[in-house]
Amino acid sequence: MSPVQRAAAFDYLEAVLLQDEPKAASSGRILAAPGQIASTIASMADELIPALLCQAFQISDTMSRAKRRKAEEAMADDRGAQASVLIQMALREWADDDPTDAEAQDLALVLLGWLQVMAGAPPGDHEQVLLMLGSARHTIQGGTS
Repeated sequence: MSPVQRAAAFDYLEAVLLQDEPKAASSGRILAAPGQIASTIASMADELIPALLCQAFQISDTMSRAKRRKAEEAMADDRGAQASVLIQMALREWADDDPTDAEAQDLALVLLGWLQVMAGAPPGDHEQVLLMLGSARHTIQGGTS
């Protein structure tokens, strides 16, 4: 994804979370061509989920091989991480079924639900999810906003 698409994807997720239809529509037009929003959200999940799991398990490129392997094994054994990978795969499968752009919002809601669980936020706590989105935006964009 291009930096512009990544920014639009985060804006789109934020708009869907806050039920801001005009912002979702505007971000959707920047994000992808009509009919491609779901696929682009799934691509976002393909980047976002592994990056946030690595962050949660404190896995980095600067670790020694032994420490990294141990951390990756711990992540592979973690049920939450396993569920996250299943969600990532389900989002990709769903997007491959060619949903409409309106149905893409449902796909975005699933990704937002995953973020909510990762944030440890209770249902309806948009503040924690927005903070998680901000952190994810920073992580995915390499520290740039």
